[in-house]
Order: sequence, then structure tokens, then C-alpha cells
Amino acid sequence: MTEQQDVSQLITHRFSSLLIGLDMAKQTVIEDKDVELPAFLDQDRDGRQLLRVEKQAQRDKKLNERYQQNFLDKLQGQLNEELKRRIAEQLVDTDTLYNKLIGIPPQLPEVLDIMPVKAASIGRIEPLVATIPWLVNDLIKMVNMPKYRRTDKKGKVIPVESLRMALSFLGLENLKLVIPALAFRRWLPQITDPYPNIKVRLWEHAMGSALSCKKVAEVAGVDAASAFTLGMLHEIGRIAVIRLYFRLFEEVRRDAITEAHEAKMKEEHAALGEIEPSGQCLSDVMEQYSLQTSNWLIERMDLKRVMIAPAMSEVAQFLPIRNMQPLARVLMQGRSYNQYRMLKNHRLINMDEAKLFLRGIQMPSGALAALKDADLRHLNLTFEEN
Repeated sequence: MTEQQDVSQLITHRFSSLLIGLDMAKQTVIEDKDVELPAFLDQDRDGRQLLRVEKQAQRDKKLNERYQQNFLDKLQGQLNEELKRRIAEQLVDTDTLYNKLIGIPPQLPEVLDIMPVKAASIGRIEPLVATIPWLVNDLIKMVNMPKYRRTDKKGKVIPVESLRMALSFLGLENLKLVIPALAFRRWLPQITDPYPNIKVRLWEHAMGSALSCKKVAEVAGVDAASAFTLGMLHEIGRIAVIRLYFRLFEEVRRDAITEAHEAKMKEEHAALGEIEPSGQCLSDVMEQYSLQTSNWLIERMDLKRVMIAPAMSEVAQFLPIRNMQPLARVLMQGRSYNQYRMLKNHRLINMDEAKLFLRGIQMPSGALAALKDADLRHLNLTFEEN
């Protein structure tokens, strides 16, 4: 394995950890060191030498704690193995993932497909969007936000109350960005305790990847709207894996508790109540299944004009970037650049790693300069002056 492949795997693993939590990401960077306890720890807070009986009590306490932790770790390992087995089993059922776990509306692919057509118009899009109630609500809510509100000549806010008004206000070019973004935000996992920041960082990653892909596509001469849509939706598989993980964790733990109760295993029964979802297990299944699941779900969308499925397939197959079609290459470059930016913001990547990582994604000339000061957090929509 080359040095470039090594750093790419390292960054992938580190980034998966960051999505779960900053502390976990730091643990992937900083290696634990064994440090001998200094002699002064054999004293209490007043500096008094501990009696032999006190030393023995402390040793016994540490041994008990170690035994309990080892016992919990063993149970956690057993739960993790069963959890991974059930996740792998359920990920094969693409229809259930698509229709129930994520809940992709049947009309959404039609909406995405109609927008690039030259003859597309608000009149053609409106009846399709109208069949997706949450999208109607989100669009109207969005255009009434303070940053988008319009006012009349007297400075009075003009409220937008209908779907037609919202669509007309945004316009076709903005809708090509807004609709994929609202869809992805709708699907984000909501309950991820004890890792509450997952949905925040996953949204930041999807938005940053989409905007990075759009910039790279503009430099490389690839369709920017398709690049944005692919960048936005390429992590839909990760959403499915995360949702499945937290749903199945409760199921697996509940089954284990029932089994322990029926077998009268009191120690196991009590310990199972203390076990929480494992960040490391979640990171492992995300790295193993996210891209392939995205590939399955995007194929299932059966898009006819927004041709993102072949590109997603190449990325999910981990083809060498030089062998990829242009849109797949843009996705690899855009998502990798955003991973670098997010890691850099949290001081989780050093300069040498960054140089090697960015060199490996073979950015087109001028792309890094275009991305250097780019805002990768906001859509930055453009509107024609009335």
C-alpha cells in the first residue's frame, strides 16, 4: 500500500470519527501512552502516607473496576457483532430502506429530473412538488425567513403564502440547489444519543461536499447542477446506516436483556442496562456500508435526466480516480476537499497529511484556488433584481 493510500484511509477513518464526536476523532489522532503512576500518588490529599490496609483497599477497588469494565466490554463486543450482522442483513432490502427507513417520495425523482429540461417551468414543477407536503411547507417556510423576505416600497414585508409564489420567488436555477438540500435535511437522523452532533456534522458535510463539487465542476467543465445534486445526495447511504444502527441497537439490547432475564443471569441483566451505543461500531459500519448503500438508493431513484447514478457507482467501487468518469471524479474531489476542510477546522489534520491527501485527489488546475476562500456552509442563492 502506498503512502498516499495510507493517508487516504487514515483521513476516512478520522472523518467518520469526527461525524460521531470530536472526542472520538481526537482519539484517532492521539495515541495513548502508558505512564507509570508517580510515587506521590501513594499519598492522600494531605500528603499523608497511606496505610497498608488503605493501599490494599485501593488495589481491590481498581481490580473490581477493571473486572467490571472487562465484563462490560465483553458484552458490548457481543452486542456489536449481533448488531453488525442484523445491519448487513437489513441493508440488502433496498425497497424498505428507500420507502420506509428514508421515506423518499415517489415524485421526488420526477421533480429532480424535470428541472434540467430546457422546457422546464414553474408551472410544470408545481403540481409535482404539491404532492410532497413536507417539501411544500419547507419551501414556504424558507422563503419567509428573514434573509429571503421581500418588502414593498414602504418597507413592509410581503409574506409568501402559496407554493406557486415560493417557487416563482426562488426561480429554477435556485431550485436546482434548494430542493436536493431540503430533501437531504428532511432525511437526517434525529435521535442519535449519546452522539447528538451527528446530524449537525452530517448536514455540514453534505452541504460542504455539494458546494465543493459545484465549484470543482465549474472549473472542470462538468454540469454544476448535477455535481451539486450528487454531492448533496451521496451520503444518503450514511443516513440509512445511522438510522438502522440506532434502531437496531435498541432491538438487539432488548433481546439480550430478555434472554438474560429468562436465563436468570443477574449480572448480565444488570450490566446490559448500562451499555450504550458504541461510537467505534457505528464508525465501522459507516465506513463499510455507506457508499454502497448510497449507490443502491440512488440507482433505486431511477433518474432519467440527472445522470448521477453511474458516477455514484464508480465512487462506491473505489475505482482509481484517474479511471473515473468526470462527474465521479468531481464527487471524489469535492467530498474529499470538504473532509479536509472540516478536519482542518477542528485541528485534526496536519500540513503534511493535508498535502499528501489533496495531492491524491488530483484536483483540476485552479480548483483549489477557487475553493480556498469559498463559503461551504450556505447555499448563497442568487436572485434577479425586480
